[in-house]
Amino acid sequence: MLRFVCVLVCVTHAFADIGAGRNQYLPPEKGYNYDKPNLPFPSGQNPTQVPFPRPPPQPQPPRPQAPRPYQPPAEDHHHHEHHEPGMPFEFAYSVNDAPTQNDYSHKAVSDGDVTRGEYRVAMPDGRVQVVRYTADWRNGYNAEVTYEGTPTYPSGPYGQASSDQGYRY
Repeated sequence: MLRFVCVLVCVTHAFADIGAGRNQYLPPEKGYNYDKPNLPFPSGQNPTQVPFPRPPPQPQPPRPQAPRPYQPPAEDHHHHEHHEPGMPFEFAYSVNDAPTQNDYSHKAVSDGDVTRGEYRVAMPDGRVQVVRYTADWRNGYNAEVTYEGTPTYPSGPYGQASSDQGYRY
């Protein structure tokens, strides 16, 4: 019974809206109020001569300017005697892990102006690469690379040289 009452109320409400002219899908009673177009409507005689609205003009991309010749900065700290020293430091570390054959170290010392250091790396051929360096604000990084030891290559199966000369992981 309750269902019948609900359906009856909905149907009554729908008919009341249509009868009162409140149906939003019907055209308005007083007609539409559109602005008159500013272009004449094309007639059947010359429909192609009627101007159509043009799209708004697109902004033009800026034209590239000619490149300027290079001019060094007004104040070049590398060529003048102006220098602010850094913080002095000293550090060292080393790693020697026999199962993975990782063997390397690094140590450096700085007085704030000049840094001197050395690092060592075990190479796959058995040698040790040694890099001794000096770095400062005037001359940059300068390194001397040397090698210690004699290169050796492990023998492969059947006494032949092995192509596996890398680290073991």
